[in-house]
Amino acid sequence: MDNRIKIMLADADTDACSMLQDALEKTGRFDVVASTGDGSEVLSLVSRVKPDILVLDLVLPGLDGLNIMQRMEGDNVPMVLMTSSIANHETIAQAGDLGVAMFIRKPYSETAMVDSLLRLSEKADPKVHAPGLEELVTSIIHEVGVPAHIKGYQYVREAIMITVENMDVINSVTKILYPEVAKRYHTTPSRVERAIRHAIEVAWDRGDLETLQKFFGYTVSNAKGKPTNSEFIAMISDRIRLKLKIATA
Repeated sequence: MDNRIKIMLADADTDACSMLQDALEKTGRFDVVASTGDGSEVLSLVSRVKPDILVLDLVLPGLDGLNIMQRMEGDNVPMVLMTSSIANHETIAQAGDLGVAMFIRKPYSETAMVDSLLRLSEKADPKVHAPGLEELVTSIIHEVGVPAHIKGYQYVREAIMITVENMDVINSVTKILYPEVAKRYHTTPSRVERAIRHAIEVAWDRGDLETLQKFFGYTVSNAKGKPTNSEFIAMISDRIRLKLKIATA
């Protein structure tokens, strides 16, 4: 029990909280130490139970998620995964500026949420290791031919991991995916886009044709040319989701 990651849930949807708690505790990696649907209770509960990760819904009675983030302070501030069904890009950006580590749109599948929390748990406690997502992404982009020394390598790896967790972002690459990667690497969305494009060009010029055809099929031809950034990210993400058997919502 001592090495479990302590999770606190803050969501007015009590049924969703209950199902997520069951899914988390079945992994054996998490201990749900508190749950509330009242935003005005969140700060006092965080202070008392000291969770490693807080799953915080944006819309709560009493005090909303952004106001809670603004008031969070002290030595025991948890990592925060924020959820919402209504947030726009500006709200997501504001949440990131306030320190939110990850943003998941509702509705989400319990399996995808557990996987996201496993990823966050690596940062909350280095002893806890998520089951292979980062290693799998790294292995595949190496196999495809993206060299590790170029900047786009890190960006494309992060973009794929974000997309594996939430495939909806592939439909908002410019508005959501690039800005999210840029925020994590303290750069700009336009630089992320250019670096990923360069990484794909390098892979296409230097990569093994047989390997590229295995992943991208008909896309690998002189007539079709290189895949777009979104095609590249979507194809690899979809393949990884199948490998990990991540259920979609």
